[in-house]
Amino acid sequence: MSESPAFWPRPAEGVPVHPVLWTMLGVMVALEGLMTAADHGLAPQIFHRVWIYTMFAFFDVQFELARAGIAVEPQLIWSFVTYAFLHGGWLHLALNGAVFLALGHGISRSIGIGRTVGLFLITAAAGALVFALIAETRWPLVGASGAVFGFLGTATAWRLRALRAVGLSTAPVWRLVAGLVAINAVMAFGFTGLGGALAWEAHLGGFVAGWLMARVWPPRPWQFD
Repeated sequence: MSESPAFWPRPAEGVPVHPVLWTMLGVMVALEGLMTAADHGLAPQIFHRVWIYTMFAFFDVQFELARAGIAVEPQLIWSFVTYAFLHGGWLHLALNGAVFLALGHGISRSIGIGRTVGLFLITAAAGALVFALIAETRWPLVGASGAVFGFLGTATAWRLRALRAVGLSTAPVWRLVAGLVAINAVMAFGFTGLGGALAWEAHLGGFVAGWLMARVWPPRPWQFD
């Protein structure tokens, strides 16, 4: 019996990625393409990055104003999830998009596409909330990494329960968690001079929410090697 990869949600061989996941990634790619084109004067200025960020990125400062009872623009409400479809460039999108498809594919085979989309939205919102409560920055929050870490949290919690169920060591799970913490700490320290470009707070919020949602939406029966 394999101890490592068999405890992750894995799609059946030859099963294609669900069209909904491709559509979600397509929206991310289209938005980045339009913003890039507008930034270079090749698309209407309504798609300029600054305007799109203003309307759909998540801003901690707006959340703080709302908490203080000061009226803010209504986009604060939808920006809890729309920020996850925006990115800070093609490299940012490529990294998040690849992991989004890989984890989303396996998770959708375990709990269905509807719940997978729900998990994406819930963990994205949780990431924005924790970012708002901890971070102190005027930089916008963009990127799917909060939801990607939500997927990681769900998959990790499933793996922990599966290992316990068959009496195997849970050490690999805690090594993974420790590794994720270390990577975020190193990257956050490295990005300090860039205005806090790594939103580790959103990663934390997404991961914890995903971990908790693993109990709400347990996977289909596990397949063991």
